[in-house]
Amino acid sequence: MRLRTGLRLLCLTLLLAAGTAASAVIQPAAARSGGDPDRLPRFSADIAVQENGDLLVTEEIDFLVTPGSEKRGIFRDLPTAYRTALGLTEWVGYEVLEVTRDDRPEHYVIEWDTTSLRIRVGQETVLLDEGLHRYRITYRTDRQLLFLEDTDELYWNVTGNDWAHPIDQAEARIHLPDGAEAVTVAAYTGRSGETGEDFTQSSTAGGSLLFASTRTLQRREGLTVVVAWPKGFVIEPSYAQRVANSLKDNLGLLVMLAGLISALIYFTWQWHRVGRDPEKGVIVPKFEPPEGLSPAATSYIWGLPRGGFDEVKAFTAALTSLAVKGRLSIDERETFFMLHRKVPADLDSIEETLPRGEVEVLNALLPPGSDSIVVERRYNPVVWEAVRSLSKALQSAYRRKHFRANARVWNVGATLAGFLGLGGLALQGSPTGELDPMIAAFLFGLFALVFAIGMVLLARMFRSWLRQVEIKIPKGWRALLSPFLTVGSALVLIVLLAPVGSVLFVSPTIEFGLLPTVLLVLLFGLSLLFRHLLEAPTPLGREVLDQIEGYRLYLSVAERERLNLLTAEPEMTLESFEHHLPYAMALGVEEEWSSRFLAAARPAVLTQAERQPGWYRSTGFRFQNLTLTNLGPRLSGGLSETLSTATTQPASSSGGGFFSGGGRGGGGGGSW
Repeated sequence: MRLRTGLRLLCLTLLLAAGTAASAVIQPAAARSGGDPDRLPRFSADIAVQENGDLLVTEEIDFLVTPGSEKRGIFRDLPTAYRTALGLTEWVGYEVLEVTRDDRPEHYVIEWDTTSLRIRVGQETVLLDEGLHRYRITYRTDRQLLFLEDTDELYWNVTGNDWAHPIDQAEARIHLPDGAEAVTVAAYTGRSGETGEDFTQSSTAGGSLLFASTRTLQRREGLTVVVAWPKGFVIEPSYAQRVANSLKDNLGLLVMLAGLISALIYFTWQWHRVGRDPEKGVIVPKFEPPEGLSPAATSYIWGLPRGGFDEVKAFTAALTSLAVKGRLSIDERETFFMLHRKVPADLDSIEETLPRGEVEVLNALLPPGSDSIVVERRYNPVVWEAVRSLSKALQSAYRRKHFRANARVWNVGATLAGFLGLGGLALQGSPTGELDPMIAAFLFGLFALVFAIGMVLLARMFRSWLRQVEIKIPKGWRALLSPFLTVGSALVLIVLLAPVGSVLFVSPTIEFGLLPTVLLVLLFGLSLLFRHLLEAPTPLGREVLDQIEGYRLYLSVAERERLNLLTAEPEMTLESFEHHLPYAMALGVEEEWSSRFLAAARPAVLTQAERQPGWYRSTGFRFQNLTLTNLGPRLSGGLSETLSTATTQPASSSGGGFFSGGGRGGGGGGSW
């Protein structure tokens, strides 16, 4: 099935490639054969620089209507916004003064887009006569000049690079303010980014500069001019005016910055109110776990504030606890484990004597009527379901009582951050209130969320695969290979996260600029940070954590004198060692507990410990030296690794400078 699917995708790809190639061949042929013969024989722009910094522009556009084209007029697109690499936006204004066709006033409408306006000339019900028509569009525009340190400059895209028709002759006449003389003169032709020199430049008797193209400008090609003159001939905006204009033009950034500050204040306030951990108490060594806590529950409560508890470790401790209590036996073979159910005859119900979590484990793994189960190093849905049952039982019993997630508090802050972040991003794209950038910002946020969820799932699959690889490595080699696995994992994660960085950072940077993207990332990062910081133990949870820490201290410190015990330590017996072993495994100190037992137990007890307990049996040459004292590390190693593989679902697959098109002005046009 996968082969057939792959072949279908390959065929589809080849068909698309063939269609693209055919289109690339056919389209130029159509153009050569006159598929779209309408053209602009002449585009002439007269640009007068005013003393107040405005430009008075008159464009004469000759449009040749060929037989059968059925055109109603032309349209002229003019940019209204320019964005810097940092993401700051500068909005320019236009005032259309006059539009004529063949020296007579012509009907027109102005259509506003998110970052441009379109002057649509003509009427829907009136077709143009065949032949040449001369359009004249006169408009005033402001904030187009560049005020440099020593000069003032006009960097003007005369024709625009988005015309749908060829331009046979492009001209530009530049009128400087009275008395000003040009100190820099340049021009460029071609597509956007090119620096062609297909033009002539001259001066008129009145001191104006005249530029003219020397070849036909094809579709998407244009003429751009650069003229600079000494300062003092044009009124330059003051610093206060520039700041005020910049703030007005970048309301979206102000909204995003306000959102960042508001979210920080809100999250900090809520953290002080409900998210701060209760003060830690004095840790005193304890000889018993907190009352009523099973080994699995102890593992859950201890691990939750440390990034999450280990389900497999808690499950292994629960199985060991059930075995110590005589509810099941563990039979280890060369390549698998067998678990046998054992219910004493004098007990009518295991629910009367076992903690809730262990009841779920026993019933899910070995339901009534099932005597045994084989646990191998491959996925087993029964084992997986048993682990999930234990996790759900622990969460239901201890999560809310011992920890506050403060999810509602965080949801309010995250909603505030998301609303102001995406709203500011949309406003930065359209201060006029257009819906397009708002919809785009919303869709981008939705896509980013879905993409992030997908990457999390992919990372989990990779972690599961890596866990399987580690399990297959002999234990003696793991310490040697661990650095290589760490470096390899980091490289794989970098490869996996590269598309995330491209989509979630590079794409909005290109679309909106660096500053909006940085603010958006800061809002997202702030929300993630406080998602963790707002989680806190309850007063009861803090008390239980202190008790667990004191108990863990007793289990893990081998030398009695280092504990500074206030009361006599209980005598070390085989029963006490077995009683505490599941808790030591749950807290990750089983080796320390075994060392403590060896150091504190009497010789007679140690002699009895040189055997395997009744609830555990192993066969095979490599297990012959296993005893009660080294059984804890073996269970935490071999049994945990086997369970880890059995609960890992198999990964499934499915699949700087000047150039043509730069500067102010620009846009393009076409016919309709």
